Amino acid sequence: MRYKTEKEMIDRLVGKKIIDWSEDRLKLDDGSVITIEMTEFDCCATAHGNFKDVKINAVITDIRFKTPILNNFDDYDETYSTQEVVFVHNQNKIAQADLYADNGNGDYYYSVVAFKIKDVYYAPLESNDGAKE
Repeated sequence: MRYKTEKEMIDRLVGKKIIDWSEDRLKLDDGSVITIEMTEFDCCATAHGNFKDVKINAVITDIRFKTPILNNFDDYDETYSTQEVVFVHNQNKIAQADLYADNGNGDYYYSVVAFKIKDVYYAPLESNDGAKE
């Protein structure tokens, strides 16, 4: 699958206002809906995300993609990646997306999570992205 970059996502969303939300989606004033979706996976690996701390009627002026972190499950030889993506209005956080992608049973597999806006996918997080914490 071909993904658009972080910069392309920022360029598309700056100036748009968040008018409605749930953990599963953000709705913008131009009718666009942003969702977080697992776009690729193998076997038993999973990926997902959710929105939180959303302020309604706030205009997006920037989006900050924090560095992905590669984590280990405590009792297994499996890893998973997490990433926070913060939507900003004039230096103030107006929404946050928490992303998660794991490598499945025994760390043999992979998964990818991405933002979907209309039929375009942006800035994916892969299950082996990031530096170990």
